[in-house]
Parts: sequence; structure tokens; C-alpha cells
Amino acid sequence: MTFSFQINTYKKQNGTQAIRLRFFTSQNDIQYIDTKISVLKNQWDPKKQIVKKHNLEENFNAKLNSLLSEVKKVHYKNEGVSAKRLLQIYRNTKKYDTSSFLDFYQSIVDEKKSRGEYRTAKTYQHYLDKLRMFSTFIAFSDISPSWGKEYESFLRARKNKTNTVSSNFRALHLVLNNAVKMGIIEKNPLRGFTVHPVNVEKQSLTLEEIQSVIKLEIHPRHKAMVKSRDMFLFSFYTAGMRFTDMCKLQWSNIIGNDIVYTMNKARNRAGARRTIPLNPRSIEILEKYKGKDDCFVFPPLYGYEKSPTEKVEYRIYIQNNNLNRALKIIARECEINKPISMHMGKHTFTDYAVKSDVGLLMISKLLGHTRIATTQHYLKDFYHKEESDTINKLFE
Repeated sequence: MTFSFQINTYKKQNGTQAIRLRFFTSQNDIQYIDTKISVLKNQWDPKKQIVKKHNLEENFNAKLNSLLSEVKKVHYKNEGVSAKRLLQIYRNTKKYDTSSFLDFYQSIVDEKKSRGEYRTAKTYQHYLDKLRMFSTFIAFSDISPSWGKEYESFLRARKNKTNTVSSNFRALHLVLNNAVKMGIIEKNPLRGFTVHPVNVEKQSLTLEEIQSVIKLEIHPRHKAMVKSRDMFLFSFYTAGMRFTDMCKLQWSNIIGNDIVYTMNKARNRAGARRTIPLNPRSIEILEKYKGKDDCFVFPPLYGYEKSPTEKVEYRIYIQNNNLNRALKIIARECEINKPISMHMGKHTFTDYAVKSDVGLLMISKLLGHTRIATTQHYLKDFYHKEESDTINKLFE
């Protein structure tokens, strides 16, 4: 990489010309950085690369030397990169406060918001708020495996479970790896330190428990309970449709005898479009809500058709909490001693399908998975009929 200062050929109204730092690897890879210094042509010495005959020449030359040292320092840490990439890395080091990890973390959260990833941004903001409780200032240089152990102890002292702690550290690694890519730090200082998640067995309702939920008498004035039961059962009848997808389900997604929609969680990958056949049970629930809103099928987003995405996502978050609380009341009334939630509708459908001898490929298609391996991993907590039949056959 070759570095040199150059005076711009363009003259400003006051007759001065800007000094730029030029660096390149070839004629096809030339970049410039504006030094913010402008002088008359006779005040620049192109051979010595210094400002001369200027009342601020010492100040200007010190700034030029400082800039050259900064850029070269970044270059030495990233040897072999192109001039274009070097400029990008250098700008990143100036864009962010390279001492404050918390400020950089916040910039990642804000970037996710700007890209419309509101749910992810909210989760990361929650993790960042915990970090700020741990310490009001964290420099990149503070972070190390021993720092990680202290932060883990802090989270566990706050009664965070292992998988919650693991999620916090996964986010930390992602943010630190972004800082490496941007050239702000040389390597991830937490490399080698991680908190492994523990396997939490997926729970589901039995058919008997589903029947008790269906038969439970709920007074119409308890609207949240009615709504939560309908949406939970609808998830069960539609091969585990997620709560967010049910909230965003529109009447236009009902095409003939099918529900056709794009899964919110996977909308940016191939296979996100999903078709679910309707059945008498799911149709019965749909009939209850016909005519109540011109756009959305279910109540959580009634009146939110023209609302901004961030407001919609926050509404879904609040409604999910409210309806999960209502489901817990239903479970108590039905004497179901399980941590029931909206997401359990998917687990219950899967368990039912496995016990009903539905093949792996069909279960995979119904769940909206694009890879059999995903389905196999998902099914590991459910009833294993083949293993049961084999054991019984061996010892009959």
C-alpha cells in the first residue's frame, strides 16, 4: 500500500486547495481521505509533504502526521486488504467510539431497528440494558474471558436461567464479531468463552387435555380467555401456526380451502411461503370472527392495518403476554399442571401427529420446515413410537 498527501486541483473561492491523503494498491484501487485542511498552492511542499509559509503550519503538519499514523496503524492491523476496504475499516473506527463497547452495542440495536427487525432489536436492547446494570461503562479493552465469567455470575445472581444466560452471551459474541468485521477491534476478546444452553424438553398437551380445554365453559365477558383458547386451538388445528403469524393473518390469506401466508420468522429465506389446508375445526373458529374486521382475522391487530411496523410488533408482544396469562387461567380451570403457552399449540400438534403415525416427511412439510434435519431435531423430545415398538417386540 502506498500513501501520500496530495493537493486537490480544484480551487475554492478563497483560492485555497484541499489536501487529501491518497493511498492505493494499484491504478484500479485508489482511495482518498479529506484532511479538512486547505492551503494556497505555494503553501504546500509536494516533495516534503508538508505545509509551509503558513501561520498554522505546525498545527496543520501535526494533524497530517496524526492522520497518516492513524490510517497506517489500521493498515498494519489489516495487511493485505484493498485500499477500498481499508477506507471502509478506517471510517468505521471514526464512526464509533472505539473505547465504548456499550455505545457500539447500542449502534447495532439501532441498526436492527432501521432495518425493520423490531423484535430482534427489542431482545438485544433488553440484553444491553442488563449490561448497563452490570456496569455503566464497558470498554472493548475490559472484555475478556475472566470478564465474561464475572458477567455470567452477575446474571445468575439475578436468577437468570442457563438458557437465558446463554442467549445473552450469544448476542455478545455477535456484536463483538461485528466489531471485528468493521475493523474496530482485531479479534473477539470473548473467543473461547461461552455458556452452553441446556436442552429443555418440549411439553405438549394430551388429547384428553385438549378436550378439557375445548369443553371448558367460559363466560363471554372473559374476552381474553375466549380469544386465547380460540387462537391456541387454531394453532393446533393448523399444524402449529405461530402466534405472530396468527396475529398477522388476513382474510386475503384464506384462499379456497387453504391458508396461504408467508411465515414471519422465516420471511427472508426460501420456503417461507406456507400453505395449510383448512379442516372443519379450523373453519369453525374462522366463522366466529368473520365480519369483525375487514383486514385481520383475529382480534390482536384489529384497527392496526395502517399502523407502523414498530407499533404492530409492540402490540403483538403485549398481546402474547396477555393471552398467555389467560391460557394459564384456562389450564388451572382444567386442572392441567403444565406451563401452557401459545407456542405449545405447535408442540401439541407435533406430538399428536407423531402418535398418529404420520410420516417424518409429511410432518416436516406440515410444520413448514425446509430441511428434514430441522424436523428430526425438533422431534427429539416427542413420543418415539418406533423405539417403543422395537423394545416391546424384543421382550414380548
